[in-house]
Amino acid sequence: MKFRHIVVFFALMCVSTQLKAQEEIVYDQYYFNYYLVNPAVAGAERCSHLMLTGKFQWVGLQDAPMTQTLSFRTRVLNNVGLGAYLYNDRNGYSYRQGGQATFAYHIPLTENSRFFMRERSIERQLSFGISAKANHFNFSGALFDNPANAGDIVIDNDGRSKGVYFNANFGVYFLWDNFFLGASGTNLIPTKMTEFGVAEPVPPLTVFAFTGYDFEMDYNMTLEPAIMFKMNDLGNRQLDVNMKFMQTMPDNEDFAYWLQACYRQSLDSGNAQALSISPMGGIRYKGFHLAYAYALGLTAINRHNYGSHEIMLGYTWCVTKHFCR
Repeated sequence: MKFRHIVVFFALMCVSTQLKAQEEIVYDQYYFNYYLVNPAVAGAERCSHLMLTGKFQWVGLQDAPMTQTLSFRTRVLNNVGLGAYLYNDRNGYSYRQGGQATFAYHIPLTENSRFFMRERSIERQLSFGISAKANHFNFSGALFDNPANAGDIVIDNDGRSKGVYFNANFGVYFLWDNFFLGASGTNLIPTKMTEFGVAEPVPPLTVFAFTGYDFEMDYNMTLEPAIMFKMNDLGNRQLDVNMKFMQTMPDNEDFAYWLQACYRQSLDSGNAQALSISPMGGIRYKGFHLAYAYALGLTAINRHNYGSHEIMLGYTWCVTKHFCR
């Protein structure tokens, strides 16, 4: 294999070692859309959200990963949430596509109101969600046609160059006024991915937990500290610490903006280290959203690239102060 392909392969292994989930890149976009990590968030608001994101990792490194996601979620029948997302990922010779479809149910916790009333407040509710997922993986034919790769037991893999795999996830989401808490698990079905070789492990059960609180300030400003913790049954652990500032213009409620910083730390036993720091921000005008995030890696591999960039475009069929959490 060429040296540049070895570098990309090594970088990919550094990421996959953290959680081993093939669609891990999708989960990393949760700061724009918590639905991507927890299906119970679908329909948690009486709004519909459509989001398109593009992420460009390790800019400056040839054949670096690029990922696009398209997601939609809405609330129907008073207490039912529906959601779906599609993603497309390219990483060197590797191509991945997939998505999920979600059903969620929301139980209002407000007192003194009939259970199915549309006017019932949803500032306090308990939500459950479940998703069916499908993932398709394949490798570029150029990888197999290259004579330099002949005889490589991983690349040859008995001619298996693509596959479709199914899985599921489940989540719980609790909202009580300005406090929110969520927990979810993915890769609930042990699935062997044979196109990566006989030695490829089953994607591990991965658990996500997040919580935060909105502190309301003067002049329509809100400060939201939050944390995200994730771990898998291989013992990999990771913690994100987020601080988000939001403001709706006092003289123009159609316009709002937000700024956020995210610090990421590995908590792996014997290998705890700082992973990245990400400044980001966005604006909303009526129902339209535009956001940008930059991830500055803090590990050795990041000396060879210019960080990761992500852009989000969205539209919401209502105005929410939480920017489509």
